[in-house]
Amino acid sequence: MPFDDELERMRAAFLAALAAGDASAAAAVYAEDARLLPPGAEPMCGRAAIEAFWRAGFQAGVAGLSLQVSALRGGEELAYEVGSYELRLRPAEASPVAETGNYLYVHARDENGCWRRAVEMFGPGGLATLLQRG
Repeated sequence: MPFDDELERMRAAFLAALAAGDASAAAAVYAEDARLLPPGAEPMCGRAAIEAFWRAGFQAGVAGLSLQVSALRGGEELAYEVGSYELRLRPAEASPVAETGNYLYVHARDENGCWRRAVEMFGPGGLATLLQRG
């Protein structure tokens, strides 16, 4: 099966986990030693730390995510994915909001041959959006 089909299935499982508020299922798409590099925060290292990150996100009101893939390239062991996202938030005592930005995922095959997210970086489009509007 082509790697892009496998990554699409993994992406769908991740989005479903976020929509369901399931931090454990969301973290399952990451490698055991994955790195999550959120903007303005310390790196999250390892699946357990990433699960805690998503659990805290759900407590803060994360309600869903949509991804628009703009590039997907790879080989037998590594692949990268670049795109844009919209993160939907429903904070307990505030109006729903959406954050948009860009992301980069690096995927790697694990010892069982399954693709897992090895590195994730994302950032809101605030300044970049303002500069593009010029």
